[in-house]
Amino acid sequence: MSLCIPRDEVLRYLGGAPEIPELGRLVDSVLEELSREVCPRSAVRRVSLQTGEDFVEILGLRLLSRALASSLAGCESGYLIAATLGTQADMLLRRYMAVDLPRAAVVQAACAAMLEAFLDQLCGQLNADERENDLFLLPRFSPGYGDWDLREQGKIFALMDLPRRLGVTLTQSFMMLPEKSVTALAGLGKAPHCPQSSCGNCEKTDCAFRRS
Repeated sequence: MSLCIPRDEVLRYLGGAPEIPELGRLVDSVLEELSREVCPRSAVRRVSLQTGEDFVEILGLRLLSRALASSLAGCESGYLIAATLGTQADMLLRRYMAVDLPRAAVVQAACAAMLEAFLDQLCGQLNADERENDLFLLPRFSPGYGDWDLREQGKIFALMDLPRRLGVTLTQSFMMLPEKSVTALAGLGKAPHCPQSSCGNCEKTDCAFRRS
């Protein structure tokens, strides 16, 4: 799967830095290195779900979040989604943190943009696949967004077996390793939606990285 990482997204993750020539060359160099060294991987699982006022139930596990339940209201099914850039992305970041802090900052931003671009492409394909069922993929929603507690991450891991499928593990503080990894839930509805951004579902409207 070829992947286009938008330069403006890298700059957005750099805090909206102006693209001066020197920075532009650095971004190009980092994007070239990532395309050569990093291979994103994903796992998906189509599931039936039920929603209540402040929970979503999947395969007997109850995910506790009023915001998540509201975003999935009316959905009877959806996708559990996981994606990772793998250990190589973490290794590159640690290497440059030790020897080249400006490049490390760009690697951090570019990895974030790469993971989002990969997820957007994946969700776009899932959305296209569901058109024959007259269903549309809603924006994905991840643990840590809104009132969906990060500790709920463990339930996603239980449902998807991510250590075996992707080599992604969960720390005691519910952070994922490799660090450049994401889990999400996206519902399937009967009306068209844009599946590519979860910012609209997040209540943190003052986030520096929010997409307009």
